[in-house]
Amino acid sequence: MNTYFCPTTYGLSFTFSYLRPKQTFNSTMAKPSWFRQTIRGISKFLGSNTGTDASAAKPDLQKMTHPYAEKNGQLLELDVYQLATEVERKDRLAVLYFHGGGFSEGSRSEIRYVQFAEKLARLGLVAIPCSYHLSMRGRSMSCDQQQSIKIAAFRSAAEDVWSATRFVLEHAEAWGIHPERIILAGSSAGAEAIVNAAYWKEGELGLEQRGLPAGFRYAGLLVMAGALLDINWITAENALPSLLFHGESDPLVPYGAASHHLCKPDQPGYLPLFGAGAIAQRLKALNKPYMLVSGTEGGHGWADKPMFEHLDAIADFMGSAEKLQTFRQIEERWKWSKKI
Repeated sequence: MNTYFCPTTYGLSFTFSYLRPKQTFNSTMAKPSWFRQTIRGISKFLGSNTGTDASAAKPDLQKMTHPYAEKNGQLLELDVYQLATEVERKDRLAVLYFHGGGFSEGSRSEIRYVQFAEKLARLGLVAIPCSYHLSMRGRSMSCDQQQSIKIAAFRSAAEDVWSATRFVLEHAEAWGIHPERIILAGSSAGAEAIVNAAYWKEGELGLEQRGLPAGFRYAGLLVMAGALLDINWITAENALPSLLFHGESDPLVPYGAASHHLCKPDQPGYLPLFGAGAIAQRLKALNKPYMLVSGTEGGHGWADKPMFEHLDAIADFMGSAEKLQTFRQIEERWKWSKKI
């Protein structure tokens, strides 16, 4: 482990540790055990359709699809999942979910995300998986990419989060959603999109305004292997209840304070980020509610794992307005599927 002191482009300085991942692989190498376990777990859970799209909700659920924006010629859509028996209910919690894929690939219609939305809906929540503009399609997000382009990708995705939020707020009354009970959730790039959308400070990194109603704030965050551009964006005034999942040895999105993809300071893609560990420390110091689940194994696999194996923690954290507002500061460590 090497330690660096870095003056950032955000007007602050910090010290962080550069941690090398325990395991790396590419398509020509044998996959490590945690990767095989992940695929087996997902396949077992979803059957033989892993990797395909799922277009229809189950009979007990209602699904509606709506376009919410158009960006660079791409129509962006979101799906609204809810229990068919509760479509007349009012003042419900809604969860806007954004998928992973390095800002270059992925779809809200992938069966793993559809299954997750259906599970949330069966908890009585309004589940809303969203598409967003994949600004990095066909381009690298690794250490050979310029830092400014990476930041632009974060901002593009955050802009789509705000657009989807505005659309949901416009339809909140018709859909039975309480406008003060909108939760953001995301995996990997989607987690980076939502956590930065929640905290991006107007006037920072070229952002003029977020375009959300005055006084609006999200009700909470579900962050699965995501990271924030500037930890100082989180303040005592804007801190949100957060459920954070992250692998401690994640080689792509840093768990603590480190560079994106663990790039070195002399590489073009060197971009300091603050993952779940750093966010939890910040919330703890501010005496704000959070739950941190750290994985000692699995690396970036924690971007998807909670959707399949930690739904109980998700339900306990945000299954109702009362649960979401409960003050707690909980930290757990898991050795893949076993709590330690």
